[in-house]
Amino acid sequence: PFYSPDACRSLELVYQRSGEMKGIPLYRFVAPKTMFANGTDYTPNEGFCPCRQSGLLNVSSCRNNAPVFISQPHFFNADPVLQDYVLGLHPTEKDHGLFIDIHPLTGVPLNVSVRLQLNLYMKRVPGITETGKISEVVMPMLWFEESGYIDGPVLTTFHNNLVVLPAVMQYMQYIFIALGLVTIIVASLVLYKAKSETRGSRAAPSGDGSTAAEERTPLLQHNA
Repeated sequence: PFYSPDACRSLELVYQRSGEMKGIPLYRFVAPKTMFANGTDYTPNEGFCPCRQSGLLNVSSCRNNAPVFISQPHFFNADPVLQDYVLGLHPTEKDHGLFIDIHPLTGVPLNVSVRLQLNLYMKRVPGITETGKISEVVMPMLWFEESGYIDGPVLTTFHNNLVVLPAVMQYMQYIFIALGLVTIIVASLVLYKAKSETRGSRAAPSGDGSTAAEERTPLLQHNA
């Protein structure tokens, strides 16, 4: 959860999917359909405001008691009844959704788009003739987008340190393992060859047998 000054309350995003931005992995978090739901549709929102239809957030208490409501642009994720009072609204997630892309390892926001709409609650006011023909409606006044993303040298440094370097380190560990195995095999072969040569030298004969017999014959002999 995070606090939004524009909404005058804390907001919580939910995980939607994983993805990539220029080779960098990310997790996308979006605004749930229950973000601005009323207390009837979503009980945890009962304490924020006495809201009207789902999709509207009453912020009059922090807007000098002006009848102002916050919603997502074009009443995205709001009660369809709100769109029936206004022509030309075509809400889509791509154009009007709120999201934050976060790097899964560091938690650094890579791409952010916060889109909100200001709406004015209008109704007939007794004694003011100009409002005599106005039906009770929540009228969109404007919507705005606060967005930003990491780019340029910062993105390059981020990519090198958190994507390229870990990949190189991962491959290096396999290279070191392979070199270790080769070293063990070579050392084993050298040791085996050395032991074989030692055994061969011990098994070799010391000399000819006839020569040894002659050496045992006495040099002086007596004839009968």
